[in-house]
Amino acid sequence: MEIPQDRWLPLNEHRMTPEGRWESRARIGASSEWFSGHFDDCPLLPGVALLAMAAETVRRQGRQQGRLLEVSGFSGVRFRRLVFPGEELLISVGAMPPGTEAKLDFQVTCHGNPVVLGVLKVSEVSDVG
Repeated sequence: MEIPQDRWLPLNEHRMTPEGRWESRARIGASSEWFSGHFDDCPLLPGVALLAMAAETVRRQGRQQGRLLEVSGFSGVRFRRLVFPGEELLISVGAMPPGTEAKLDFQVTCHGNPVVLGVLKVSEVSDVG
């Protein structure tokens, strides 16, 4: 199922690696609202944007597998480097095992260098509605 482009979370190239990890790519342009006021003289991508991309990768990959997955928390998050406008990011998340809850490791890299890493608390929810 094709997912429309999101101006806040412009993820693309969704795939599952041979090792079973879920991956997405993103490039946040200088005109993105994420950079508005963060900071005027040296625009940086906020950490919350990086966490949102990891969570959205889980949701989108779950939908592709017919599962409704939600992220309810993060732990062990470590930010390693700054992200500037136009840099390409690779978001990688461990695969969701069978069952309704899991802790999945994630990492975001830029040019092969770690940007942020940690653990996502993920649960599968029933489709109510």
